[in-house]
Amino acid sequence: MDKFEKPAEFKIIGLIFFGRPPNIAILDCYLKKNLVTNGGFLDEVHFVVNTDKKQDIKYLDKLVKTEKLYKKVILPELGYNNVWKYSVEPEHMYIKIDDDMVFFDEYAIANIVYTKLDRPDSFNVIANLVNSPETGWLHYHFGAIHSYLPELSPPSEKPSAAALGPKAWRASALPTWNETGEMSFPVTMDKPDDGTVLEADRPEAPPFKGHRWLPLPEPRAAQIYKTPMAKSEYNAYGPDWKSWALAAQVHYSLLENIENDQLQLYRYGTSSPSSSQGVWDTAFGRMNINFMAIWGKDVLDNVPFDGPDDEHELSVNIPTKLNRPVLVNTHAVAAHYSFRTQHELYDTDLLSRYRAYANEMICTKNNQIPIPKNG
Repeated sequence: MDKFEKPAEFKIIGLIFFGRPPNIAILDCYLKKNLVTNGGFLDEVHFVVNTDKKQDIKYLDKLVKTEKLYKKVILPELGYNNVWKYSVEPEHMYIKIDDDMVFFDEYAIANIVYTKLDRPDSFNVIANLVNSPETGWLHYHFGAIHSYLPELSPPSEKPSAAALGPKAWRASALPTWNETGEMSFPVTMDKPDDGTVLEADRPEAPPFKGHRWLPLPEPRAAQIYKTPMAKSEYNAYGPDWKSWALAAQVHYSLLENIENDQLQLYRYGTSSPSSSQGVWDTAFGRMNINFMAIWGKDVLDNVPFDGPDDEHELSVNIPTKLNRPVLVNTHAVAAHYSFRTQHELYDTDLLSRYRAYANEMICTKNNQIPIPKNG
């Protein structure tokens, strides 16, 4: 971490809204790599318990014992208002990170911290999120999304270890999509937003548990209009939020871009004084806050929120009221796994792929993510 010098005048604290142990095993490696003791920016990481599931809390108790800079925060009552009210102090900068972030690039935290310092007028600074409705539409139109469709049945022959399995993550090892019939996959448009899972017999449902998404044959760029991403909209509640298929395609595209060292495909926006950061002003439109830099004082000056939706408060209502912009640093690429509307994503092999990437490239030898019994 030698591109940026960590500010010494204040603490930078990772704030994790904890509640999903299967995902946080991947995040743990990224957090540890970004601690000050490893040359990163995080002075501490606070896991805020926003669940009442005893087994999950037991998992967290075990996790915080693995690192002295990890701390567990207990709330007097669950709820996002209380998370913010009881978890921050005014003098610290907080990097709020959702527990289902499965990738962020080496300088993601440093980039959003420096943009926050360069732009003190900003209310908060958000990373360039992969699997987010607003940025997803932009990624599509800037060429960061590639043509993929799901395999419709299990492979007839055993794939290589590089193509499928606990060490597989590289897109270059995948076979080309070669299904019979029309080159397309339907996108769910009428699914409830309450976490309802699609019935298995619906055409928009995952083909089978653990399936992969495969690159389309050449010319790939011309084929993208036959893929789910063609339905993308700049709409906080549109297909990019509701569709697991769009999410799968953007995640597989990210893994391809990581392998090919092409994260520049995600960058856009104006320059920031401290570097060549691309900074985009969201113009007070709703924006996901899965990975965000914000001062504790700016939170405490505005709690309790007017409503239960902290994302709307922190990206729309409060910034609009204060006339302080919400900025996105587009050089800080970070992958958010899924929304509650995209539960079917767990029927792909994507978590395994992100775990394989983390084990190979992020985790230390002493902190490898265990491989589940089911792979």
